[in-house]
Amino acid sequence: MRFLHTADWHLGRIFYGQYLTDDQAHVLENQFFTILKDEKIDGILLAGDIFDRAVPPIEAVELWDSIITRLAMDYKVPLFVVSGNHDGAERLEVGRSMLSQSGIHIWGSPHHALQPFEFEGADGKVAICPMPFSEPRRIGDALGFGSANISSETIQNIENVETPAAKTKTKAKGSKSKKSSVDVVEDSLFAGVDMVDEKIVAIETSKGVTQDLTAHNESGFNLHNYDQMYQAWSNHLRTQVPKGMRSIAISHAFVMGGEICESERTLSIGGSEQVSPQVFKDFHYTALGHLHGPQRMGADYIRYSGSPLKYSFDEHTQKKSFTIIDMDIKGNVDISAIPVEAKRDVVILEGYFEDLLNNKALQAKHKDDYVQARLLDTMPIMDGMAKLRQVYNRCMTIDLVGRVAAPVGDMGDAVFKELNERELFNQFAETVWKEPLTEREQQYINSVWDRILKED
Repeated sequence: MRFLHTADWHLGRIFYGQYLTDDQAHVLENQFFTILKDEKIDGILLAGDIFDRAVPPIEAVELWDSIITRLAMDYKVPLFVVSGNHDGAERLEVGRSMLSQSGIHIWGSPHHALQPFEFEGADGKVAICPMPFSEPRRIGDALGFGSANISSETIQNIENVETPAAKTKTKAKGSKSKKSSVDVVEDSLFAGVDMVDEKIVAIETSKGVTQDLTAHNESGFNLHNYDQMYQAWSNHLRTQVPKGMRSIAISHAFVMGGEICESERTLSIGGSEQVSPQVFKDFHYTALGHLHGPQRMGADYIRYSGSPLKYSFDEHTQKKSFTIIDMDIKGNVDISAIPVEAKRDVVILEGYFEDLLNNKALQAKHKDDYVQARLLDTMPIMDGMAKLRQVYNRCMTIDLVGRVAAPVGDMGDAVFKELNERELFNQFAETVWKEPLTEREQQYINSVWDRILKED
């Protein structure tokens, strides 16, 4: 069975005052649908942040409507969607029951994401386990942890999940069967993940999670821990997957150890917003959304696809792609990527102003790209942006790296009062340019001051 994993479309995104809807439509209405046909995709995993904000502009809504209509009416490829932290979950879910009849399956609320969806493919069934972005308290409420008494059935379901530690212990008792790539993970699998606080992020057993939640419930049940609640959610979904059936999780979350970008919004204020990769360890594949750089999280089968476009200049070196997952009947996966063919690139051009202004080859290559100019000049530049935009049509910002001022010492008002205009200017020039005026520069500025005084 073959799936396409994508995330973080951010339809309606504004980049330095310019809407990117045209760039997004270029990729999604052309390359995206071409891949579905050419690669014979059986299902699409869209892991959140479909829109850039909870109330998106009409152009973004129209683009989304066009895409799901073509998927349902023309291509008939099932789409599995969870909401992200940028989405308005309730708005995204409008018409979800009706849309599901056409193969467009949307989960925005954790209350609607407590049961896997059994997807019938050409080689059997796969349980799609949705975990849309949600605050811990909402997850706890959906799981039944918000009430005074947690049902014994819920606790039993969580305790019955066989954890990685239990699996390892079982094998140590004499089992000589070969290790499954999903059931038993190598010791070094999550070695590169930074575990900031073991008390917060390391959940060794599902029973431990339940005991902790029960204790909180009896003492007021204050839910703030993303990692514990996502672990409990994951355990609950796993208990609902029929024995022997393959499973795929779709989640929008900040997984520990991931590389972040400037364009990603913080998930919470105060407390830990991160979840451990261990949360997704027992699924055959986990399609993640939130981080914009494509990356694996401890294992190849736990992965961020990344965003299809570059949404900040610190993403300029990233290679954007669509992720293709080939899953066999046992749940083993082979992963490949198809590079995104963007209409415009996001680039940083560094050099001296005159060089950037007169480099014809550079201009021909990046004339219509989104450009940040990092200027090495130490002297002031008049109308720099206007001039650069004459040759780089979408120069969005200038970074004056050559003129970064050194820290200025603490000088009281009395010191400034003792300086005349010329001395003040000389001090300013030395602070900005990190060196005093040369003899020739001093002669010139003196002539300027003389002319000013004469005119006065």
